[in-house]
Amino acid sequence: MRAPTIVLMTGGADSTTLLHVMHTRARVVPVFVDYGQRAAHREHEAAERQCAALGLSLRRFDMGGVGAAFRAEQQAKLHIPLPHRNLIVLSLATSYAAQIEATSIAIAVIRDDVDGYASASLGFLEAFRRLASTLGAVTIDTPLIGLDKSAVLAEGVRLGVDFGHTYSCMLGYERHCGRCPQCKKRRAAFIAAGMRESPGFYLDDARGPEGDAAGAERAPEPPQEGGRAGDATACSPHRAAPHR
Repeated sequence: MRAPTIVLMTGGADSTTLLHVMHTRARVVPVFVDYGQRAAHREHEAAERQCAALGLSLRRFDMGGVGAAFRAEQQAKLHIPLPHRNLIVLSLATSYAAQIEATSIAIAVIRDDVDGYASASLGFLEAFRRLASTLGAVTIDTPLIGLDKSAVLAEGVRLGVDFGHTYSCMLGYERHCGRCPQCKKRRAAFIAAGMRESPGFYLDDARGPEGDAAGAERAPEPPQEGGRAGDATACSPHRAAPHR
């Protein structure tokens, strides 16, 4: 039996596309990390549904207490309480890989993320690959890193992803707010890809493409990493040894 590949899931469009990509290539073990983010319940629900559609069982690791401890010391209650969250989830996945004898970990970093925040940068990913290689024969793979979000959506459509049951909003509402940074990125990517989401998908669907209207209340935008945990030849894995 082939050694498994851990796929880090957030329930969003990028990690769900990654799940489908890796499902065609490897024996996949999907993992979701709850680190106290506001949308954890919705993200987990979406990730579980996507895994079930492929006949996969989702592992959930609960670090909500850690996130709550961080949030207790923050003056502003951030949607994502852990700075450098990819450092945390990749470290946890590396430890789990040793337990289940997985030889690779796949994370949905995409081209848009690389310059967006520190723990999705090329320098960070290469440094973490070197660190992981000192602990065993495990690679950190970023198969979507050559794609922007609209190209990720196109790849997902090709693979049969049901994007209507993915979750991207940072606020954790039942419906996407349409105004937080992740909703704006998602909506812009769908427009760029020439795709439509179902009517009423966003709470502010009566407003324009950016979700703004005169006098509309805006969702707060957290001053921290906003990409998903988790987001060149399209969809070719970048392995640890030579590069990202």
